[in-house]
Amino acid sequence: MTRRLVALPALALVLSACSIANPTSSEVSLQYGAGPFDSRKFVECETDRDVSDVNDDHYYYPKGQRDFTFGDGDGIDSAPLTSTTQDSQEIKVTGTVKFTLNTDCSQFTDPTGKVWPGGKIQMFHELIAYKYDAAPDDGGEQMQPGWNSLLRNYVGAALDRATDNEALKYPWQKLYTDAPSKAQWERDVLNQLPEVLKSLTQGVDLITINSVLLQKPGIQPGLVQGLTDKQAAELRSQAADVDKQAAANFPGGIPGYQAYQQQQAVNEAIKSGKVQVLPVPQGSPIMVSPNK
Repeated sequence: MTRRLVALPALALVLSACSIANPTSSEVSLQYGAGPFDSRKFVECETDRDVSDVNDDHYYYPKGQRDFTFGDGDGIDSAPLTSTTQDSQEIKVTGTVKFTLNTDCSQFTDPTGKVWPGGKIQMFHELIAYKYDAAPDDGGEQMQPGWNSLLRNYVGAALDRATDNEALKYPWQKLYTDAPSKAQWERDVLNQLPEVLKSLTQGVDLITINSVLLQKPGIQPGLVQGLTDKQAAELRSQAADVDKQAAANFPGGIPGYQAYQQQQAVNEAIKSGKVQVLPVPQGSPIMVSPNK
């Protein structure tokens, strides 16, 4: 019993001199040596609980799909984007990009010849995320505020360029009113976005784009009014065509149709009380006087 009592404080002392990596099933942890007797360097990539030196640091990154949302309102990652169409009209672009951080820990060599023993996730951390202070230092925590800035400067910037490039292929009305054109624009942006993003990360796919959802673009108020006026004019034209066809087929032709329309107008006026009909003896002229 005495030996056990002595061992317990010793065990507690050992544990107190350790740091523990404890990533969840949806995280990966990067361990870096630190402290007065260690050089500041990468140690290993961890996906399970691990006990290490008390001075070592751990950085946690998400596995699995994440969203980057851009638009108006609260809880949005970025403000709306703007693009210019083929006919030089500015549109407001909103939507969602679904992406996955490349958490591959397999050693690889980047295009510059540098070897990364911790894989693409180590490259992502050291070249990008560390500068933004994006990763939490404990498992199961929310990403740091710098994570949103990182997304805006990489996913958002690449998306802005891709939507600009592809919007130039369409006149604004095609993107606003034609569903097939809008869907094709969305597909074009999805196809271009990965390459644009890789151009910002030394040609390496550190972030994988899974899907792009673009909402109906916002247009200038003047264009909305113009579109409304055009639709109203088209409806008036269609109604006039219907009247012409009805008149041509009416008994008595156009004169008969006009007389019928006049009689309908008088009947409607009587029903609404706009005119007053006075009873008169048979054979006398009928007088219809408007109400004042």
